[in-house]
Amino acid sequence: MSALGLVGYPGRTPWTRYALFGLICLIAFTSIDTFNTRLTGLTDEQMVQQGADIRGQAAAVGLWIVLLLASFLPGMALSRPVTKGLVWPALLLAWIVVSPLWSENPAHGVAKTAAFLVSSLAVWRLASVVMVREMLTCTFYTLFVLLALSLFLALAVPDVGLLLNDWQHEGQWKGVFATKQGLGTVSAVFLVLAFLRLSYRRSVFNVASCALGLCCLLGSGSRGGGVMAVVAVASLILVRRSPRFAALVAGILLFGLVLGVLEVAYFSATGHSSIQVFGSDINLTERTFIWQYAIFHWGDRPYLGFGLNGFWTNDDILSLYRTAHGWVLDNYHSGYLAITVETGLVGLALFSAMAVSLASRLRHLLLRARSNRMSLEMTAGYVVMFFTINLTETYFLRSTNFMSVLFTFLMVKTLAIPESSRAPAKAGKVYPRGVRVTAWTAVR
Repeated sequence: MSALGLVGYPGRTPWTRYALFGLICLIAFTSIDTFNTRLTGLTDEQMVQQGADIRGQAAAVGLWIVLLLASFLPGMALSRPVTKGLVWPALLLAWIVVSPLWSENPAHGVAKTAAFLVSSLAVWRLASVVMVREMLTCTFYTLFVLLALSLFLALAVPDVGLLLNDWQHEGQWKGVFATKQGLGTVSAVFLVLAFLRLSYRRSVFNVASCALGLCCLLGSGSRGGGVMAVVAVASLILVRRSPRFAALVAGILLFGLVLGVLEVAYFSATGHSSIQVFGSDINLTERTFIWQYAIFHWGDRPYLGFGLNGFWTNDDILSLYRTAHGWVLDNYHSGYLAITVETGLVGLALFSAMAVSLASRLRHLLLRARSNRMSLEMTAGYVVMFFTINLTETYFLRSTNFMSVLFTFLMVKTLAIPESSRAPAKAGKVYPRGVRVTAWTAVR
């Protein structure tokens, strides 16, 4: 575990921290995305009926409970400032948790609300125990294992690792995951982390890691994952060239938010089932059909929404869509739409306030922080990717998905840093002469 770079701990690192890192890796492994049905033994029909592999979700909730309890063991606590920046995330979390109360059938939201609350509380506690560098390193090595397994399955066991009997995506990779989008998204996250590691340390392993991420990304054929990786890497290269580009990176985050809001506004105002540009109908592989349908029904409950997990669990809504299109997925394919439909305009306003606060804090840190830039740049890159991928995929409001909880972790770590403070150096730690010691430096 020396690769984790455990610095700032005088003397011997407590064994409990190594156990905690192992637990984080296990959570990431089991909940980063839905596994290939050929590996889990479930049929595609069962997956559609359940909405996901409920066994995996139950395991993830159990592991988060164990982590929450383990975080109180001796040798775990790190000092963390609590600032006004956490007000908006706290209000948003509270609104999401209580939203099933006004659902047509609150019972449908109980299980997901409980899972969402457990994972959120655990990750907020984790943010006071684990440093950004440690969290991202655990994530990196876990994704390395998953992508290495995916590469092996795609090349050596094509019946499992490739999409077959699919006229649209024949031969594209899915590896250990249920879909090519899952592999593409995970590959994009891994590729950005690997690129940043390579930019700070040129080694054979880091070069191989970049090659692995790129190979799996291209093999999956995921356009969303490709766009996500390009945007994140390009934005970080710009920041490297000049800190003044930090404002542009923060702007990309807000641009994603604006596009998400415009997505909702366009289909709400026009009633179209596709995006019409210069006489062409763009449906983004029929995603816009889902958006128009969800927005149409959301118009009946615009302010409070349908409550967490209260939309697609409505049998009438589900059957009407199936009748109209001949198929149905309980997936909005847009995180911004999920927030709007399930938490209403109030939830969207709280989310927007949190996003603006996060963008402002990231800009401030990118301009002023002088040390531990790697963790900061990884945070900025991941946040940009997350806001980008949610334009066409749903990761906001996911209760146990590791992509979602990693975003929450990085959000809490970033917003908990006082914007104007300079934290004193910790005992036993010496910073290089001339390095500006900021709150970000002290907590990493």
